[in-house]
Amino acid sequence: MQTGNLILMGVSLNQGEIGKVGRYALAIFAFILGTILVKVVQHFMHQKPMRQAFLVLIYELILMIIVILMGVGASNVLIIVLLAMTMAGQLQQFRQLEGNPFTSLMMTGNIRNLADNLYELLIKQNRGVQSRLKSIGIVIGGFLAGVVLTALAVSWIQTAALIVPVLLVIGGMVYLNRHRYDGVVQMDSETEELTRASRMSRRH
Repeated sequence: MQTGNLILMGVSLNQGEIGKVGRYALAIFAFILGTILVKVVQHFMHQKPMRQAFLVLIYELILMIIVILMGVGASNVLIIVLLAMTMAGQLQQFRQLEGNPFTSLMMTGNIRNLADNLYELLIKQNRGVQSRLKSIGIVIGGFLAGVVLTALAVSWIQTAALIVPVLLVIGGMVYLNRHRYDGVVQMDSETEELTRASRMSRRH
């Protein structure tokens, strides 16, 4: 994650390890590049959210498959660059869950949201947050399950353990394909409402 890269870059600067500074800077640049690439996709596909998400998952899948095919002897720097671009796509595209902000790769904010909603439910007796609590719990539990699965895969197949997130991304693509019309219907209804509102404003 880029917070860690910035911290390590600062430590390396302090210790005069210029070579390490370059590696961390390259990872940060790759993350920025990955974010910009996905922003381009979002710009041209802004009216087709489901297709937009599908394309970003394809982008992530391609980069991870390249890393797997590179094998054990590949440059660590190149692997980090490709994975930084992959994670940038994930963080840029998938930022909301049921209308609420969340992160799929960093759990600090999700755990804070969990505590906040627990307070709302237990102290303020706000039953309306139960659905949100369930969603946050699924995200945190899913993250932990992913870590466990990947750790097991590393012990069995070492660097090829990246196949675990590859399979999960493919699962996400299958899910989006099955629900590909949901976003279209939502966008069509929103467009229809905007058209009606525009017509009413013209009449008045």
